[in-house]
This record gives sequence, C-alpha cells and structure tokens, in this order.
Amino acid sequence: MRNYKEELKAHKDEIDQLILKTEKTLKKYKGLPNKRIIISQSNGCDQYYLVDKNTQKRNYVKKSEKDILTKIAQRDYELAINKELKKISKSLGKFLDTYDVERIENIYGKMARARKLIVEPCIETAEYYIEKWKAETYDSMPFNDETEYFSNNGIRVRSKSELIIANSLEQKGIPYKYERPLFLDDLGMVRPDFTCLNVKTRKEYIWEHFGMMDNIAYANKNIGKINAYERNGFFPGKNMIVTFESSQNNISSNIIKAMLEQYLL
Repeated sequence: MRNYKEELKAHKDEIDQLILKTEKTLKKYKGLPNKRIIISQSNGCDQYYLVDKNTQKRNYVKKSEKDILTKIAQRDYELAINKELKKISKSLGKFLDTYDVERIENIYGKMARARKLIVEPCIETAEYYIEKWKAETYDSMPFNDETEYFSNNGIRVRSKSELIIANSLEQKGIPYKYERPLFLDDLGMVRPDFTCLNVKTRKEYIWEHFGMMDNIAYANKNIGKINAYERNGFFPGKNMIVTFESSQNNISSNIIKAMLEQYLL
C-alpha cells in the first residue's frame, strides 16, 4: 500500500504558503470601506452597486469610482480564498495526525517469522515487496579479466567507480541488481550497470555510469545507447540515473550521494 503522507504534507505546506500570500495581499486592502458589491443588468449592461454592510444602503458605482470597486472585489475574492484555504489546511492537519498506513503493514511485519510462513498478507508490505523484488533471478554476465572488485555485500562489479556506487547503495540499504538484462527496441538486450529500487515509492531506476567519456569511440557508442534508452521511455531524472567520468574528471562521491538522495531515498 502506497504511503501518501509526504505528498499530503507537501500539499499542506503549499496551501499554508498560499494562506500567507493571501493574508499579505489583504493587508493592502485594510483601509477599504466595509461594503459589498452587488451587480444588476439594465438594457444588457452590467451595473455595479456598493452596499454598506451596516446600513444596507446601496449606491451606484460611477465610472470614476471604478478603482475602489476593483479593490473591493479583489479584497472579497482574497478573503474567500483565504477562508477556504484555511478550512482545507485544518482538515488536512487533522487527517495527517491520524494517517499512518504503516500501522496496517506492521500487523504483518510484527508477526513472528513462523507465523509469517503460514499467512499471506492481503496488503503487500514493503518488506514482502522488497523480498519478492530481490528474489528475481537472471543470468549474470561472465567476467573475462582478472581484475576483481567486490562490494561490501560481496557483489562483483567491473570497475572502481562501479564499486563506489555499489557500496554507496549498500550503505544506504537501497536494493539493487547488477547488470540485470533489459530489452530495448531497435537495440536489443542491454545490461544497465544497476537497476535500483526506491523502497518508499517502489519505483525502479536504471543507473548507467559512463566512465571513459574522453574516449571518442566510447562516447559516440554510449550517446547512441542513451538515445536508445530515451526512445524506449527511459529518461534521466525520470526513471534513469546517469553519471559520467573521464580520465581527468573522476566520479564524485558527493554526486553519488546527491543522486541517492534525489531519486532513491
């Protein structure tokens, strides 16, 4: 079950900002008379009147008084918006105080291991989903060179840079699959360096690290590969993470950290 709490919090924050904005605008109209607008028609033309809220006396608005008319109309609009925004913010605040889908997932999560073996959860918990995602099997690519890089969890990768990425993923507890096969139309089977799972959103990202971008042949080949990814619906920043490196510009641990925080945590 997807947890919408962070999105709802962000929406409430947006509403609260609009409340502050309307209140700031209303300060500009503080000195306006305590009157409301009514509108009637005469011979197909709109006629505006200002009605005193205390005496209910109605006065026709002349063209020369249009400035005060528009200010009162804007004030009344801002007041109405401010009132409704406050109602929504209050309702969202009360809802967020009790909204916690993790309580539902925890019913299964807190069960003893032996009980879990005989119970099938009606809601796919994060724990259950992650284990199922990890359980997928696929054939690995062979390693033809003698260079051996193993991550902290014992996953073998092909370069020092991939090792840094793998260890960073493992350190943050981000599930990933190394060189999992992926079929692309017009290119065939490819193997992204990493296929990663955002546990909170259950969204997959492929991560390609291009490590020799100052090699013209390598760069041209992989620009074509990136284009193929995009033709197949994989876009950097949407469902794909891309990092680059050259002989004079090594991969930055700060960049890797930023990528993890932006897309996978």
